Amino acid sequence: MVDGSWVKIKRGNHTIIGWIEKNKSFHCKDPLYQTYYFHTLHPERSKAPILIYYKDIHQAELTLEDEDYHAMQLLALELKDANWFSEIGERRKEIPF
Repeated sequence: MVDGSWVKIKRGNHTIIGWIEKNKSFHCKDPLYQTYYFHTLHPERSKAPILIYYKDIHQAELTLEDEDYHAMQLLALELKDANWFSEIGERRKEIPF
């Protein structure tokens, strides 16, 4: 998985959604035990990232609404990133209305 991938992890009976960042200071020969920093905005979790193993990560399904794409396009305009704006526009066309 690449940095910034949206994932979900299980903690007790709860599933938490967040994103990952590879722990560059640690490399393991067994990829299942490679560590990542897990970040979340979940209100009941710490704001600090936690270390997790790859084996505990599950890819999160993305379900973006038209409003989400619109917000990202506004951000792309603010950042003056024409390529990202166009890419988001192409993905936005795929949304069934």
